[in-house]
Amino acid sequence: MDALSSNRKNYKKAHPYTVIDYTPGIIPLLLLPGLQHLLFNPTTLTELITNYGLSALFSLMILTSVILEYLNILYIERETRLYAKKGFFYKSHSDIPYNCIQSVYIKKNMFPMLFGARQYYIYTPGSFLSHGSYSIYLSKKKTNGLSSTIFGDEKPMFTYHGGFFKTILMAATRSNTLTGLLIIAPVLYKTSSVTNQLLKLYFQNTMDIIRYIISIAVPEAISGFATLLIAGWVIAFTVQLERYSFFTLEIGETAIRIKRGIFNRVEFITATKKINAIQIRQSIIMLLLNLKSTYIKTVGSGVQKGDMGLLIPADKDAHTNEILKRITSLQKQEDYKVRPVKTEFFSFLWFPIYSIGGDILTMVVLYRLGYFGEIVRVPLIVLLVVFVYWLFFRIYSYTQSEITICDKAVRIDFFDKLNITRTYIPYDRIQYVEVYQSPFQRLYKVANVKVYVYSNKTSSYRIKNLKYDKVMHAVELIENRMA
Repeated sequence: MDALSSNRKNYKKAHPYTVIDYTPGIIPLLLLPGLQHLLFNPTTLTELITNYGLSALFSLMILTSVILEYLNILYIERETRLYAKKGFFYKSHSDIPYNCIQSVYIKKNMFPMLFGARQYYIYTPGSFLSHGSYSIYLSKKKTNGLSSTIFGDEKPMFTYHGGFFKTILMAATRSNTLTGLLIIAPVLYKTSSVTNQLLKLYFQNTMDIIRYIISIAVPEAISGFATLLIAGWVIAFTVQLERYSFFTLEIGETAIRIKRGIFNRVEFITATKKINAIQIRQSIIMLLLNLKSTYIKTVGSGVQKGDMGLLIPADKDAHTNEILKRITSLQKQEDYKVRPVKTEFFSFLWFPIYSIGGDILTMVVLYRLGYFGEIVRVPLIVLLVVFVYWLFFRIYSYTQSEITICDKAVRIDFFDKLNITRTYIPYDRIQYVEVYQSPFQRLYKVANVKVYVYSNKTSSYRIKNLKYDKVMHAVELIENRMA
């Protein structure tokens, strides 16, 4: 260790809020003296003095150890690397080159901010946990200084504001939750109303108290379940809105900064060359409105709770491309393209078709048996509409699905649940490519492809039912460009 690292005066300290952050972990230890007092129940003056004296000494030792731990959380910004150390009893040292830092995640939660503290996370290729390779509480000045040291003190060349309406739309339509509730909740309310009428009509001539309770409780239970679904969605929507309101993207010459949140603010910083993949998604509602959300994949993105790696909440295609051009060169030259084979067209549709057939068969059987009343007719008809829409979505997905070998990246167009996706993966960010087949696919000489990218955990993008020989040629082209 050189003289610089051994000189304590050159180190910077963590924020004093660290002591408060440690407090929840030591509360059980601080409760031990009280538990001891209850178990032994001292009665004499000597026992009381001894018991309380030991309790006070034990508490003082615990608090002293926490303060000593805090005083030994230190770091120094060298020319090419960050050197940090932690611990009084169990010491640890971190030596992190700046060029190995993939991203930085800064939490500005309400309570720490009352003390002027921010939690700073550093992610490197070896970061596998949410707290990253190194984390520390810092003041605003030290946070800005460390970020400038790692990514350079550059000013943003372009600033994009997500806009309140776009953020609301993104939060409301994430994972198509709104679409499902718009269908399920009204059906349940309608079913509740019809059930209430039928049960009351059936039991109106009886004084059986149990049956009377059933006639009231069953409709209320159905209605209550619908209300619970809506309440759950409202809570989820509110949480997403709080996390992503006041969304701002700052694009610099070499790095991007993403800032978001109302009460608990977040700042995410990464170098543009560290971005491993860019994905553009369209949910059902966004597809109808011709809007797209854009996400990035890099080491550190999507690791923290509630983080989706969002780059652009919801915007038109032209504006999205304009923003992406400032971050990376969009691929225009298409050297080789593979689409799902026509013989596998129905593999996209069999599940919706079977669902439609099962729904229609159920309606026919119930009609023949004389049980096709309003209480079952309404849900089954609504389900039929949903399945038909799902069928057309899958047909559209088939027309859009393809893997394209471009000059600087591979592009994968496919669907994920009820989202149309387009993913760009630079060749130098690909970890490996996997080709796999089911027994039926081997029979028809088709295969699926997964492209794995660098990330904190296993992360891949796939496309299914491509002609096997063309897939292998595409993989060969990818591998030749990965070096």
